[in-house]
Amino acid sequence: MNIEKSLWDIFDNLSLIGRNDNGEVIIYSDSIDSVQLISIIVDIEETFQIEIPEEYMLPEFLSSFEHVLSVVSDLCNNASVAVDN
Repeated sequence: MNIEKSLWDIFDNLSLIGRNDNGEVIIYSDSIDSVQLISIIVDIEETFQIEIPEEYMLPEFLSSFEHVLSVVSDLCNNASVAVDN
């Protein structure tokens, strides 16, 4: 599964992602309310079959696409290690 593409799709379906003038991926997090935050987290959990820890249940979790990608990648890697054991 391509984690980056799948995350892009989750945010794109909500029109919450784009690129700035430098070509960097940005999440339009200033327009995300608490209900959308929970919805995004649930979508991520269902898409990747992972559980987002409670400490990420904050708007800061969506501070950057790279941050979300890093957290989800780590959780997916840890989940596959746990399944292999």
